[in-house]
Amino acid sequence: MEGIKVEGLTKIYGSGQRAVRALKGVSFEIAAGEFTVILGPSGSGKSTLLNVLGGMDRADGGTALVFGKDITAFSARELVSYRRRDIGFVFQFYNLMGNLTARENVAIARCSGSMEESAALEKVGLSERGNNFPSRLSGGEQQRVAIARAIVKKPRLLLCDEPTGALDSKTGQKIIALLRELKRDYGTTVVVVTHNAKLAQVADKVITLSDGSVREVRINENPIEAGEVEW
Repeated sequence: MEGIKVEGLTKIYGSGQRAVRALKGVSFEIAAGEFTVILGPSGSGKSTLLNVLGGMDRADGGTALVFGKDITAFSARELVSYRRRDIGFVFQFYNLMGNLTARENVAIARCSGSMEESAALEKVGLSERGNNFPSRLSGGEQQRVAIARAIVKKPRLLLCDEPTGALDSKTGQKIIALLRELKRDYGTTVVVVTHNAKLAQVADKVITLSDGSVREVRINENPIEAGEVEW
């Protein structure tokens, strides 16, 4: 099964003397069903890369083959379809709608071929909390709702931007364990962007970015369980 192949990807914000080269010819590959951590400090280009892979931003050069299709050549309409059909997003600050219950937050992401929202909530261990509003949920529970919302449509690619950044270490371990479980049970390709180097220990592959460039691509022969990570 085809995964992700990025070649010479560039992204520039602004123009002239104020131009910022966020991505400088980035190249790497991710196998289908792999759990990959993209590691780097703030400003390294990792969130920009995630946005390009997710079809939320366009590259200025290079190619990004995702499951055999070059998303850099997609039209605006094709990008909308791609995001809706193939991509699940998980962000640091949950982005839940406060006036909707957990179940309703998940339901708004459903599309053709989706699982039931109750099944998605059960998968993240919140089957009894579906009628609660986000304000009545802990940070970890809100993040699990966000993950349920991301997986309800059974995405082929799950993109996570600092998914544990707003959580304590114990809750963060549970979230990473859940993401690895999704990869194992559904064959989902999971990409986690983080500045936390310790999360690299759980990944199948680690891609390190620095100043918009790939500094290292490393295969992790012996990933550890999320509960073993000492934050």
